[in-house]
Amino acid sequence: MNNPYGTHPEALGDLLDAIGPQERGLVRQLSREEDDALAAVSLRRFPTDRATTGAIDWSGAVVLEQSFEQDYADAARVLGERVLRYSTSDVVVFWGNLVIPTVRLPARLAAANAGELIDTGDDVWIYLPDRNVLVEYWHSGRITAGMIPDAVAGP
Repeated sequence: MNNPYGTHPEALGDLLDAIGPQERGLVRQLSREEDDALAAVSLRRFPTDRATTGAIDWSGAVVLEQSFEQDYADAARVLGERVLRYSTSDVVVFWGNLVIPTVRLPARLAAANAGELIDTGDDVWIYLPDRNVLVEYWHSGRITAGMIPDAVAGP
């Protein structure tokens, strides 16, 4: 089976450069198996909004916060704030493009480099396992934090 997952780790270059050499070791690229397992308990528990072809349909979820930020700097700031508001541990970052490998890193690094997370793949989902929260940045500027459902959403 030809799976493109993680075939372009170089896409993480700017993020890793922004984090710097002293803390780069705190960022771990996940294998396809790890990505699948973590997506199954987070991202894949939400239905997809068919109108957006990929964004989460938050209509049936417990939404903690949602805003729309048209300005890039504001979007990066708000995304970082949401990560820190709901996590103090490691977080898992998924991008809408499967060729970019999923990464696990401390919440503080994800928050401090939220702009690079957005730049890396336009659409970003950040799983906060310590609080069972998912934060979505959708390229329209929508930033949502919500509780992950207990079960996989129906079709």
